[in-house]
This record gives sequence, C-alpha cells and structure tokens, in this order.
Amino acid sequence: MTETMSQPEPDAPTQDRVIADALIADIVEWRIEPGSWIREREIAQRFGVSHAPVREAFRHVAHIGLIQVVPWRGAHVIEVDRHAVTEIFELWKANFGVVCRLAALAMSDADSKELMVRLEGYKALVHRTKNTFEHLASSNRVGAFIARRCGGHLATDVLNRIAVFASWQHRVISADFFSIEAGIRSAELYEILCRHIVAREPDAADSAARALLGYLQERFAEPLEEYLAASRARATPRRRTRSKRNDGSQSA
Repeated sequence: MTETMSQPEPDAPTQDRVIADALIADIVEWRIEPGSWIREREIAQRFGVSHAPVREAFRHVAHIGLIQVVPWRGAHVIEVDRHAVTEIFELWKANFGVVCRLAALAMSDADSKELMVRLEGYKALVHRTKNTFEHLASSNRVGAFIARRCGGHLATDVLNRIAVFASWQHRVISADFFSIEAGIRSAELYEILCRHIVAREPDAADSAARALLGYLQERFAEPLEEYLAASRARATPRRRTRSKRNDGSQSA
C-alpha cells in the first residue's frame, strides 16, 4: 500500500494582513469616513491582538496611501480634495488606456468572446438600476477581465491600486445624482472600447478608454463640489451670537 502525500495548505494570511485588509475595506466603503482617526488600542481590541500587528497593518495601509500615521496619535484617514480627485482620474485614464492598448494586442479570440459576454451583462445591469455604485462595480469587473488578459503585470498592478482610490472617492456621489441615462451612456462608451479591443485596434482602444473615464470625470464634478461645500460647512465652527437686552447691554 502506497502512501499518498497531501497537497500543502496555502499560507494563511498573517494577523497584520487580515487587519490591513479589513481596514482598507472599511475605508473604501466609508464605514471609516475620510478625515477620521483610527486608534491602535481600538483596533487591537476589535481584533483581539496586541499592538504590534496593528502597527504593521497601519504601515500596509499607509503604503497604499489611504491613511497617514501620526506618532503617538494613531492613523488619520486621508480627505477627499479636488486636487487628489483630479490626480486619481488622470492616472486612471492614462493607465487604463495602456491596459486596453495591450489587451487589443494580446487577447485571444476566446478572450474576446468572453469580454463581449461580460459587456452584455454590464449593459443589462445599467438598464435595471440607476445605482451608480452597482454600475461602477460591474464596469470594474469588466475592466478587471481586460487587465487580466492584457499581458502587462506591472500595468495591471498599478491599475488595481488606482481602482481602490477610485472606488473610495466614488462615495461622494449621493443618491440625488444617480441616473439611468448616465449609466446607459457609460455602457455605450464601454461597448465602443470593447469593440476596438476585439478588432485589434490598440490606438483606438487607448483613446476609447480615456474617453470612457473622461465621461465619468465630467459626471463626477458636480457631486464632488456639493460634497466639498458640505465638508466646509461641517468644518466651520458655529459662532456664538450676542443678543441685545432691552437696556442696551448684550448677553451671550
């Protein structure tokens, strides 16, 4: 009787990685809001660990850029500001353009067919709901498929990192700005892009990718301004007013 060898189990994530992943998810979903403070002691208590893995988790999240670690105080979640939003969109457009250019050169016929199937699923979704977060999640899944098939590991790694920030800042959009028409237009632009990839047209695919994200950037401008105005209003302390008494004196 021969003895069979079991396959080695994949390495379990370390405590600091588990904590970092949870914090990243909480920040991106705004369960921990921009500008919030995260305390080592609170996180250690939440996960039932010592402070050492929490500090290491903070380093991971700070390396991504979602928090700033302040000695003796904890970690401060970054704020949404106009300059950062512009930077993220410009990086997103440039990098996604490269990914789509590479995909137009690298995709097999089978990949191209799969891409169009995924596109049809995205198009069906935008006709069913006007929820922009569902639209973004679905379009990101199409984009992730393109990235996996583009053959450019570095470009894909950069795109994944940008996508984290893009999903995070997308939370400034309130339900007032949800629109089926905008979702349908985005799907139309995505279809133009996918058809250029399938047709092996790298220059056109690059341009179409930038146009798609440029449209999202345009749609993002109004809710961003509304969010920034509301943030400024919340940050302005109320001034105590003084009312005049009948005798002419003032009371606080």
